[in-house]
Amino acid sequence: MDELELIIRKIEDNIDSDDFEVIMIECMQNIESDYNEPDSIEPLLKLMERHTLTSFGSPGAIVRFVETFYKRGYEEKLIASLKRMPTVHTVWMLHRIMNGEDNTEDYLSLLKQISENEDYDEEIRYEALHFLSIH
Repeated sequence: MDELELIIRKIEDNIDSDDFEVIMIECMQNIESDYNEPDSIEPLLKLMERHTLTSFGSPGAIVRFVETFYKRGYEEKLIASLKRMPTVHTVWMLHRIMNGEDNTEDYLSLLKQISENEDYDEEIRYEALHFLSIH
């Protein structure tokens, strides 16, 4: 297991901890200093995929980090993640992207697919439906 995976594992191991936010921020500072590259986005999104209903902040350290790669591959990685396993947080992240875009048809189509897929948790479908209703 490489160092980035170990850092992400530390975040994951503390998801239910009272110190989760502090630990996540510390870990993300480490990632920002040592792994500040687009290749770090996917492992972080996969962490979210494993915890579909977890709030990672608003926006939170992970979102602030991955959004530094906006227009540099972040959007494509987020869409791939949403197609694999949408989460409450990644649906919200898509909404943040949509707020900065003029052409949102593909994003709206993805939200519609998520909102209608009964394999996903009701809370995730509701979140997608909510963002559909305001766009």
